[in-house]
Amino acid sequence: MKKATLALVLALMLNGCATSHYTSGRDFPSANVPSIVKGKTTANDLKVLFGEPFAKSPVNETDEKWVYTYANGSAHAQSYVVTMKVTTTGTQKTLDVLMRNDTVINYTFTEGPAPGSTTATE
Repeated sequence: MKKATLALVLALMLNGCATSHYTSGRDFPSANVPSIVKGKTTANDLKVLFGEPFAKSPVNETDEKWVYTYANGSAHAQSYVVTMKVTTTGTQKTLDVLMRNDTVINYTFTEGPAPGSTTATE
């Protein structure tokens, strides 16, 4: 009986768990994306709709790329005696805007589960 109790206590001591939460970028209202009109929406319009971009980078002499990006999620690890289960969840959204002379000439928007949102067991 003592051996079984000792084995149970040891098994419980070897189990463990940890959770981590993360955010990256700046959140922005994705509901405003349909308001963008290529050739009409200006840099000032974008700032009103989404705020300052997370990043700006020159493409050439007249073009500039604006990036709005946001991701959030969590990771949960559960350790067992000989195995580990890791679950990650999260969402990500990115708006890439190509500006020419302070006017939108093209954009792409993606939103969905963050890459790597999964459950894995080792």
